[in-house]
Amino acid sequence: MKMPVPKGTLVPIGGGEDKKDKRAVLSRMLEETGKVKAYVCIITVATDVPREVAHDYRVAFKGLKVKKLAFIHFETRVKADRPENLQKIKNCDAILFSGGNQLKLSSLLGGTRLLALIKERYFEETHFVIAGTSAGAAAMSDTMIIAGSSQDALIKGELELTNGLDLIDSLFIDTHFTERGRFGRLVQTVTCNPGVLGVGLGEDTGLVIYRGEEVEVVGSGLVVIVDGHDIEYTDLTKIEDGSPITVAGLRVHVLGSGKKFNILRRKVHENGNG
Repeated sequence: MKMPVPKGTLVPIGGGEDKKDKRAVLSRMLEETGKVKAYVCIITVATDVPREVAHDYRVAFKGLKVKKLAFIHFETRVKADRPENLQKIKNCDAILFSGGNQLKLSSLLGGTRLLALIKERYFEETHFVIAGTSAGAAAMSDTMIIAGSSQDALIKGELELTNGLDLIDSLFIDTHFTERGRFGRLVQTVTCNPGVLGVGLGEDTGLVIYRGEEVEVVGSGLVVIVDGHDIEYTDLTKIEDGSPITVAGLRVHVLGSGKKFNILRRKVHENGNG
């Protein structure tokens, strides 16, 4: 079934976003709410150190255009749908999934009323913003990467995928991309699933995704997009686990801040302005 076109905005971030100086990515997230001052709800379910993460974001958002900061954290699924958590999601203008472990995030949120409410607002409300950093970004897609070392990423069987939060079905998202040398594992992901674009986000770098289609790069780093639509050859189905993968015909785009890309047309806007 084709995913409906969302009215809200998705902002995956590659991790390590600037929390002290220009804070360009966080500022842009707030700007996309369309509010003079936004109510932001930070979901720290992915992390094992929620107090530290909460403190860091209180400092990071200080002085920015924020009306209120709220936090949601729980360690068991039965606590996800507490009335106070649902009320925070109903009232906020933007949510931010913190970093940590994307499998923990998806396993605690998947199938909850809390996630259903987040999705409902994202698909139905203009200017509702869902941001996520590091694990919080990687978990946004319907299928996410949960394991695969950079060193062995182009060895068959070394990559592990599972279901994500299903906020977008046209992208795989990998984070800390340039800093941790993750090009190989994004290549294998796209080779396994050539109909889906692979997106590698550098640190302090994010995408602003409108209507699940139009994309703009924000932040200080680079975004790498791997397109397997025109793969000419791969031996992926012929080799055994533990063997190196051969693939030919991949297309790769490298985009800096301000550059724009159309997911459905798989094209960079030449002038960067749409």
